[in-house]
Amino acid sequence: MTAGRVKMGTFVSPRLGAGGALRDAGRSARDAGGALRDAAFPAEAPDIRFSKHAATRLRSRGIELSQADLQELSDAVDRLESKNARESLLLLGEHAFIVGVPKRTVITALTRREAIGSIFTNIDSTLVLR
Repeated sequence: MTAGRVKMGTFVSPRLGAGGALRDAGRSARDAGGALRDAAFPAEAPDIRFSKHAATRLRSRGIELSQADLQELSDAVDRLESKNARESLLLLGEHAFIVGVPKRTVITALTRREAIGSIFTNIDSTLVLR
């Protein structure tokens, strides 16, 4: 993984730089599921993945996520899994995320302002977090 680039299905560290750019924390290793994982990432960190498309959207839209935001996303995916959701719209503060629940992957990210008036298709659930 190189700074600012994320491979599809790669586990992303919550270390987001200015403008939502993903910062490389150094070496990576494979987790138990075989996905690349940041070696400096704490073991108790949330297990949310970002697609290449979502990582690009985070950067281009200036969306920055804190460790607390990532934990809240992870907890939300847990709740959605318990309801057998598959594709969900998550509203978190001023941001909206489309998440593939079974793979725990953020598919795309946008601001709430961009989401106003948008039609979201092929989702089976919505969770408003805050």
